[in-house]
Order: sequence, then C-alpha cells, then structure tokens
Amino acid sequence: MKTKIETPEARILHFIEHLKESGKVRFKEEVYEKMNVRRQYVTSVKNGEGNKRFTTNHIQALCEHYPVNANWIFGIEKEMYRKEKVKSSSSADS
Repeated sequence: MKTKIETPEARILHFIEHLKESGKVRFKEEVYEKMNVRRQYVTSVKNGEGNKRFTTNHIQALCEHYPVNANWIFGIEKEMYRKEKVKSSSSADS
C-alpha cells in the first residue's frame, strides 16, 4: 500500500527523490540548484523547522526544468508528470 503524500513540500521532496532514484539526476543538489535553493534549506523544510516552505518561485523553477505537474504538487491532480500538450494542426494563417 502506498503512503498518501499530503503537503506540497512532501510532494516536492518525493519528486526530487524520484528523480534521483530513477536516474534522471545524479545528485539531488542538481535539482536544488535549478530551484535556486540550498541543501540546508531543503533539510529545514524536510525537518519542519520554523516556517520553511517551498515558495512559488521554487515551484515555478522546478516546473520549468522538470516535467512535474504543478497541479500534482498541490494535490489537485493524481499524475506526477505533466501531460504532453498536443499542438493544434489548425491553419490560422489561411
């Protein structure tokens, strides 16, 4: 049985771990760098220290560099990865 991931912070930490385990990144620090966040900050978020949370800027950076579904981060959708957008073949130039 899978554990339900409740908070955006937990989902982001889970996604980073997933990237590492699946070999999509070699080191978690690669993701932290793309998010413009230090390892110590992530540790504080993970340990629930103070009011440390991932900001909208962190989430935006994560979504810009990796195909994570922002709606999944917030618990709105069930799919971790974004769906590929299908380009329309309509010819607006005609």
